[in-house]
Amino acid sequence: MTSQHPSERPESGFTLTELLVTIVIVGIVGTLLSKAMILGLRFTAGTQTRVASTSAAATLNRYFYGDVHSADGVTTGPACGVADVIVHLSRSGTDVVYTYDRPTGALARVACTGGDVVTTPLGRFDPAASPRPVTLICGAETSCTSPMEVTLTVQSDPATPPTALTAVRRSGTS
Repeated sequence: MTSQHPSERPESGFTLTELLVTIVIVGIVGTLLSKAMILGLRFTAGTQTRVASTSAAATLNRYFYGDVHSADGVTTGPACGVADVIVHLSRSGTDVVYTYDRPTGALARVACTGGDVVTTPLGRFDPAASPRPVTLICGAETSCTSPMEVTLTVQSDPATPPTALTAVRRSGTS
């Protein structure tokens, strides 16, 4: 049996210096990791907003050309029970209204024929990014290069230039 001298201690455990260094390193790593996660979440939220705006513009594009082509008249007056109208396209027996709800950022197409009203949600824009992301440039009270044209601009991201959607009507009563 070996005897242990009273001043000698076994080598197990951490010294105070090792413990303090470990705490400092874990604190630095934790801070950097939390900042990276916050940055990643901000990037993801911004990307989702841009994707939603781009999708709304693409859906608007899909309906807009056909609606304008079949329109006999173009105004900005209310129709289909909608007061906040971007553009009102009318043809025999049918009205189509494009509207933007500022508080929610929702863009919609409202079609009414007789007593039937059909609302088609086109998507959402970030209301904080632009108070009016879709505007009528020409075709109703404002003149166009051609009196048969109707042009909307879509500003889905304030950092990029707006996109112009121009469609031509088949008939000319306005």
